[in-house]
Amino acid sequence: MAQWIKENINIDFVGRRRQYWTLSIILVAVSIIVLIGNVFIRGSALNYGTDFRGGSQVQVVFSKKVNTKMVRKALKVGGFRAGEVVAMSGGGQKNVFMLRLSDVTGFTEQDQAAAKKQLNEAFPGNVRKFQHMTGGDKFYIVFKKEFGLKTEADGLATAKKITEVLEKAGVPTQQVQLFGRLQDGTFEVALGGLSVELIKAFEASLGKGIVKDIPQAETVGAKMGKQLRDDGAKAVLYALLLMLVYIALRFDFRYAPGAVVALAHDVTITIGVFAITWTEFSLPVVAALLTIAGYSINDTIVVFDRIRENVARLRDRKFPLVVNSSINETLSRTVLTSITTLFTCVAILVVGTGVLKSFAFALTIGVIIGTYSSVFIASPLVVLFNERFDAAKRKGRSAR
Repeated sequence: MAQWIKENINIDFVGRRRQYWTLSIILVAVSIIVLIGNVFIRGSALNYGTDFRGGSQVQVVFSKKVNTKMVRKALKVGGFRAGEVVAMSGGGQKNVFMLRLSDVTGFTEQDQAAAKKQLNEAFPGNVRKFQHMTGGDKFYIVFKKEFGLKTEADGLATAKKITEVLEKAGVPTQQVQLFGRLQDGTFEVALGGLSVELIKAFEASLGKGIVKDIPQAETVGAKMGKQLRDDGAKAVLYALLLMLVYIALRFDFRYAPGAVVALAHDVTITIGVFAITWTEFSLPVVAALLTIAGYSINDTIVVFDRIRENVARLRDRKFPLVVNSSINETLSRTVLTSITTLFTCVAILVVGTGVLKSFAFALTIGVIIGTYSSVFIASPLVVLFNERFDAAKRKGRSAR
């Protein structure tokens, strides 16, 4: 078997630890500064995807060749706020575009206001409630009991009149029907939906039949996006805390802080790279961050295991020398494992598209930073905390 790293290698990782820590502090500081700077310059720390900021992500297949400028113009004329228009390639299809829109429904606030006005004029004093959830493709009209729906014929006549009123208001409607019991006076209105509105907008600007297919349409409301963002941050934080407890129980509390600092270091720098490159930050990227944390802690535990073995075996050697020897002994395994993982990550990064590309990008950065932190950050920090612990122990003895 090829031996890339010699068995008797002896690099002074522990002796030069302050140099490596200085580099890490600079990288973490730059990451935090860029994140804060983006808030003031770009209005957001990260380029949040639809998952987090709310909005719609729609994939559109056109029947003939169009360019991003034509698509963007058609959206603008149709009243849509386009965040991104991206031409896609691969998959055996041509003229495919991914649209990221601020709109979460074709039923805009202006449409809602017009619908309410027309309904109140058509049914004066009888409309009790108008319900519509942001991002939904349905809304509900609730009439007062005094409106007096007595028979099914009354319900059908009212549904027909609501349809005529909404058409007059310019609201795209697929179906209006009684919802629940007749005496409840509630009608459900099924809207045309965002996809229907997009097709109309493109056909108005680019010609009839221009849209061949809309194979994907995902919508997330702003409130749900904020909740997903908060839950993602909590997931990463909880992972770090649980790993702190795990390392403390498996090894010693002197080992745990170094491992967690290294994990926080990996996650912060990876997020910082996303902030610097303005790469889209979505739920798959959060999954990648958790994967990075697991990968990094696995590398760190391998080194910690060797340190524990060598502490028992090399009792006559000073602790910093034992740690340094342990890092060197596991260096070959750490580097080869990381290179193997990187091959896969880079392959996905090169051939992947969409969220898969962002996921692979996060993993690629994370594997590199995680390997670095396992060798240069976590293990040397064990030496620091061990020195502090011994100093506190000696101070306690002298006080007696």
